[in-house]
Amino acid sequence: MRSSISNSNIHSSRNTVIVFAITFALCTCAGLLFHHYFPSESWAGNLPPVAKDDSYVVMESNSDQAYDLYELYYGIGNFVKEAQKANVLILGNSKPFFAFRNDAVRAFTDKTGIRVFNLSVPYGDGYAMAKAFIDRLHLSPSIIVIDENHFFSSGLSPYGNETIKMGYWQALVRVAEYDFSWFLRSELHQLFPRLGLGKIYGDVPGVLLRSIQTGCLAMGNYDENLVPVANHAYCQESLSPDEFKNAVQFTKEMEGRGIKTFLTSVPYGTDDMDHLDKWIKDPEKRILVSKAEERYEKVDDVARLLGLPLIVINSDGMETFDGRHLDEKSGLKFENLFFTEFFKRPEVQALLDSKK
Repeated sequence: MRSSISNSNIHSSRNTVIVFAITFALCTCAGLLFHHYFPSESWAGNLPPVAKDDSYVVMESNSDQAYDLYELYYGIGNFVKEAQKANVLILGNSKPFFAFRNDAVRAFTDKTGIRVFNLSVPYGDGYAMAKAFIDRLHLSPSIIVIDENHFFSSGLSPYGNETIKMGYWQALVRVAEYDFSWFLRSELHQLFPRLGLGKIYGDVPGVLLRSIQTGCLAMGNYDENLVPVANHAYCQESLSPDEFKNAVQFTKEMEGRGIKTFLTSVPYGTDDMDHLDKWIKDPEKRILVSKAEERYEKVDDVARLLGLPLIVINSDGMETFDGRHLDEKSGLKFENLFFTEFFKRPEVQALLDSKK
């Protein structure tokens, strides 16, 4: 009996591979041509350059994850090593995160030898998360600088709460998945453009790059709608009874560990509501920003009650990119003025002397 073996499947598979290869090559060529002729309408996987000797965590603005917190809290990567080297920790929410940026902090460290790490949590967390970081990572800076913008409120944000509860292995898996996803997307978009045609969404993904060396914002490509900061004396609300209780407890504990505490107040908000209406079209976002216009109290009252040194900076000429956070130019101005005053303080001079 004769038998025969059909090879039609082999030919079919071969044809499928050939068609796929031709289609892939054509799409790649089309993508490269699009990148070349329409660079402003496509993304080729590249981001603005940061310092060559700096590494960073990518934080996407439309993500519901806090990968920087996962890495820092669970010691994934080199975040913890850098934080543990710091002589000065900056604590607070997103306002000091945007105010104390990478270039100025690195310049201050290069000039003085004082290592600064920005431990601000840009998700709305305050002292509870800061203390969790300090305790878990065994951080022992000489000085902490707190932006007193409801820093001493009780409770954790959803991001902070999830970070603490998830555990090391879940954090590791999420970070690894995201790193692989980001690598794959940035590499593929070098061949196949991410398009911004019709402005349905931006061709370039909204990202913040957080420096591992300093914890500071190294680069961000968020939208900017410049709004002048409020003209209040120190742009700060007074402490509630609960916040005051937390503040006394936290600062006394830090003092017991030999850590000096400074207070500051990063400018924000606006007096010009007409300007705000012009630039912020989204009514919900405008309501959030307008809450910054509620009655202010001087932060020097808080410093006096707590017996802490205070550094406040004149906010004349400063602007925010969204009504709440200093833009890059104003952040640089704030940092330079802050570090000039900070350097004069006897606690900082004593730190310098101890390093000699």
